[in-house]
Amino acid sequence: MRINNMTPSRFFLFFLLALCITPRVSAQWQAYSPAFTDMVGAFDLRVAEQNDQVAWCVAMKYQVSPTAYTWVPSERLFFSRTSDGGETWQGGTIPMGVEPYSSNICPINRDTAWATGLDIDFLNYALRTTDGGQTWERKMLTEYVDGASYINFLHFWDDLHGVAMGDPVPSDSDPVPFFEIYTTDDGGETWERVPSADIPLPVNNEFGSSGFYEVRGDYVWFGTIDAVTFNGKRMFRSKDRGKHWEVLEGATNGFNLFSFADTLHGLGAKRLNNPDVSLIYTEDGGDTWVTLPIYESPYPANSYVLVPQSNYILTTRRVNNLTGPFQTMLSKDLGETWIELGETENAGKVVFRSPTLGYAGEIQPVDHATRMYKYDGDPLLGLLSGRALELDVNITPNPVVEQFRMHFEAETPSAYRLFLHDANGRLLARQDLAPCSSCQAAFDVRAFPAGAYTLTISNEKGHITRPLVKIR
Repeated sequence: MRINNMTPSRFFLFFLLALCITPRVSAQWQAYSPAFTDMVGAFDLRVAEQNDQVAWCVAMKYQVSPTAYTWVPSERLFFSRTSDGGETWQGGTIPMGVEPYSSNICPINRDTAWATGLDIDFLNYALRTTDGGQTWERKMLTEYVDGASYINFLHFWDDLHGVAMGDPVPSDSDPVPFFEIYTTDDGGETWERVPSADIPLPVNNEFGSSGFYEVRGDYVWFGTIDAVTFNGKRMFRSKDRGKHWEVLEGATNGFNLFSFADTLHGLGAKRLNNPDVSLIYTEDGGDTWVTLPIYESPYPANSYVLVPQSNYILTTRRVNNLTGPFQTMLSKDLGETWIELGETENAGKVVFRSPTLGYAGEIQPVDHATRMYKYDGDPLLGLLSGRALELDVNITPNPVVEQFRMHFEAETPSAYRLFLHDANGRLLARQDLAPCSSCQAAFDVRAFPAGAYTLTISNEKGHITRPLVKIR
């Protein structure tokens, strides 16, 4: 069966899921263009387990409208890679049969990476490069040969140890279909299928989803979808690099995005009546989940990321796929309140390895070759880290009618960024201060209505928020 004749198509869903999982925020993200040689959409972006300075991204072609992205078959996949922490990017293509569709990409180091997917005739591919993407060698020739099994992801922790996950099919010894999962301890030369006794059996209409997985330490999580409704179905977890699996019962009921900051803290998201989103949160790796407040937004979200260390929620959203604006929102209290950080570039795939290290890939643009981004958040590093600044901030007058001034003394000079938000988190004004130890700024608020406001001050070490009241 040909991919572009599937009705409905799992492949279109895979891209939508990737969009729901985040972007340049003025000075926070530094754009590198062109990182690709064409206008393509970043699909999967991963950082090497052993080296945070190495990241690879795989991209595909899409038809872009103001409200939708539709996958367009092309002869090759596209990739971009960095080996210097995002300072420079190099791109190329990945040969994967006729009209290939990507599952994921997994970097091991600057030269070695794996790419998975399938072509228009449902032939699965697991390719490895050892020369930075100049050439690719096909591996796993005896795995994923059943037409019902689709390789959803492949991940390596180092040169030797990896896991690959596919849809349910029987084995020679077990006629009942179960998820086709393999592990390797010799760099992918040989693979051993995980027996059905170590994987919960699939339920009705349950399949994996392209690139729908997370890895933190030895933990691996992957989500499944309903082949009829395309809603998220269940979540599986392994604590031992894929050798044994369990179902996390609390992460069901249609959640189709998960972001883990570490082995314990994770976020799940499910789109409700678009664009509102239901969120859940775990502090024990997924054993139990609590329901967070509904994220009510006037615009659809591109992504949700749980930032490591602080466990803040970062999301980007778009007004229009073609022209934007594209906004970044941050919640410091697990969804109780949100603040706007500013407009962003049109990026929909973001990875944070720490509050100070992030990469992003651009959703397919319409007027330039696709960019990659490096997080360049100074003086916003402290805002994402969750650390508190110890400053004696003086705001006068407060309450204010027309204008107020802010002043504080710091022990050492530092650059700062100031945000003025209303009670709903809408960004009203922003100022950057050059490195200073006796710091001051002024804001004109005459155009704003009476009410409660907040002033946030951030530098590379942390941030502090102070209340403000406007009268009349």
